[in-house]
Amino acid sequence: MHDNDFKTSCHHMSTCALTGASAFFDAIPGSFMLINGPLWCYFYAMKYVEDYDASALRRFHCTQPEGNALVYGTEKDLLAGLDFVKANFTPERVFLLNNCSVSLVGDDIAGIAAKAELPFPVYAADCGGIAGDFAEGYEIALLRVIAEVKKNAEAKRDLADVSEANSKNADEAKVSENLNLETIDCKPSVNLLGLSPTYFRGEEDIKEIRRILEMAGYHINAIPGGGSAWSEIMQLPQADLNLVLRDELALKAAKELQAKFGTPYLSVGMPYGIAGTLRWLDAINAVLPAKNREAIRQEAETVNARLQFRSSNMQSLWGPLWFDNILIAAPPSEAAGIAEAVRGEWADTGNLVIHFTQDTALRPQAATKICIAGKDDGAMKETFENWSGGLVMGSSLEASRLVRLKKPFVNCNIVLPAYHEIIATDSPLCGIRGAAHLFERIWNAKLSGCMDEVKSIR
Repeated sequence: MHDNDFKTSCHHMSTCALTGASAFFDAIPGSFMLINGPLWCYFYAMKYVEDYDASALRRFHCTQPEGNALVYGTEKDLLAGLDFVKANFTPERVFLLNNCSVSLVGDDIAGIAAKAELPFPVYAADCGGIAGDFAEGYEIALLRVIAEVKKNAEAKRDLADVSEANSKNADEAKVSENLNLETIDCKPSVNLLGLSPTYFRGEEDIKEIRRILEMAGYHINAIPGGGSAWSEIMQLPQADLNLVLRDELALKAAKELQAKFGTPYLSVGMPYGIAGTLRWLDAINAVLPAKNREAIRQEAETVNARLQFRSSNMQSLWGPLWFDNILIAAPPSEAAGIAEAVRGEWADTGNLVIHFTQDTALRPQAATKICIAGKDDGAMKETFENWSGGLVMGSSLEASRLVRLKKPFVNCNIVLPAYHEIIATDSPLCGIRGAAHLFERIWNAKLSGCMDEVKSIR
């Protein structure tokens, strides 16, 4: 793991690759995670996932290799761990994940698992922290599953070839099948790539994106890592288009799906704001037209009219939604989309700085300055040291740093970790419902600052 990757993982919003892979696999119902490594890595990954999935503890186990395993290998501990899972659980499948140190041993963990003669399939992946951060671990897991999709597709194709060769009525069956397809009013079908419930408001964002696309007339074929069942994920090649919501999580996988199955992809990012959501939907429609896009536009106009009315009322009391400075610190898709929505639709500022937590080619026009964690750490440090007040949209890490520096700010959490806020509602951050939620949170941040000023005068 590069030093810059280590700093990004430990000092910003990311976590290790083992955690990213665990989060992806945990989102597949019926799956069980066996961490081949020490308790520390097991607890770290499991607790991160457990923050959104309370049942995670019942679907994670750890092999706890002995101290000499780094010299002699982990076969003994791994077989014991698989025996424990077999004796105490009934998973549909097990994902066997190496941590950093065990990855260096070079064990053939898939071959070892094959010796156990288990009643469930085991899928192995090397995704220790040396592979990088959360995004890279998620990517490793997604690509590992795509390899199984390819095997499944090849097995089906071979079976179909045999069946067709043995069928006396193959031609008649084909004609009947084609006639049936013609009578079905088929909707354009899409896969959603790069979504995860472990992101801030992740489960809610997935539901909102799905709601918007289905209302517009799209069929959601599969959301790997976002709640789809294994059987649904195996149908990834059936979609007309792969939508990449987060490049850092799924762009490589989309290219792999295109190479293996010929499915085109479109990198669209996350939809934020009213106008931003409509642009997002228009970009998809330009490639794969839908039949009911107007329904979304009407809903967007209704919600936008309500927000503008509320904004006018508050401005008459408290003045315009202005911040001297705005800092947005988040992964690329969140940071870029929210920056455009905040500055383009609701608020104004003299200075908008983005701290991307992963490297990206995105350069939002709304940004006055852009820094990338691990590359521009000196400039990021200056952002905090020269801060003179304004809106901070990030995590508890940015907030705590400004608190330590005794800098004034108002806060709006948009990414994890969020230690100084509890959320019990089901409101997303993206889409049309998310636009109303973000609008509300930003205005309330401003009002909180105004009330602090009133208190200080008294």
